[in-house]
Amino acid sequence: MKVKIHLNIMFAVAIATAALAVTANAAPRPNLAVQPWVAPSAVLVNSTYQYTARVKNIGNQTAQNVVLTITFPLTNTSPNRYIMGKVTAFPGNCSITSNKLVCSLGNIGTSNNSNLKQVSFNFEYPVTTQALSLTATATTSSLNEQNPNNNYRLVAPTVTHQSLPLTSADVVVSHCTGTNLTSYFECEQSPGSISSFSMQLAQGGTIVPPAPGYFGTWSQPSNEELQFNISDGYSGATFNGFVANGNCFDGIATFTPASSYMSAYRVCVQ
Repeated sequence: MKVKIHLNIMFAVAIATAALAVTANAAPRPNLAVQPWVAPSAVLVNSTYQYTARVKNIGNQTAQNVVLTITFPLTNTSPNRYIMGKVTAFPGNCSITSNKLVCSLGNIGTSNNSNLKQVSFNFEYPVTTQALSLTATATTSSLNEQNPNNNYRLVAPTVTHQSLPLTSADVVVSHCTGTNLTSYFECEQSPGSISSFSMQLAQGGTIVPPAPGYFGTWSQPSNEELQFNISDGYSGATFNGFVANGNCFDGIATFTPASSYMSAYRVCVQ
């Protein structure tokens, strides 16, 4: 009998402990969850597309003072860095702050009618060697959020280019030089650094050079791409670029002999 009473007491204690645990777990707490982006799966460079970032409160308590921050790829310029692309058409509760789109969403409740808020904006990707993506991150002033690990989400559309097949062309090459450049877009942030020269992409894949003593070759691995090499026999530049708009290729030129410097080129058909 004593053993039975002891077991009953232990069973009662276990039930009470479990009940307390359930009660503790059920304490009201907000839980922000950034939802999948509403965004294109593929984008054409230098074309405008709309992106929508959404955040939902899946907890059981209102999330206070929610802020949604959109992080963009950045240029490799120095000393100042810029958003790698153009951000437009964002709502009035958002502002560009420290190269991020920062949006104040207020409180987000828990009912089906109030637990989701979103932000839409337009963005254009340039031609760049960077891997391009956008990241949405949600924060709340509530200190008891249940799971902060679902507060961010990335989107990385496939970048595509127009077609520009060539048989021959007179071109103007605009360029700037620096270290770790990834895009001609970076040259455009400092227009005073841009200079240019002209040359001819001749039929058969040869180049009529920009100055006496130079020679070169060119090719198109695809109708979206242009490659060329120009040299004086000792030093030279090798370019690889993609169509940036109707008549220009953007890309990066590296130098021989090997150098820590490189140039971002824009090659425009005249």
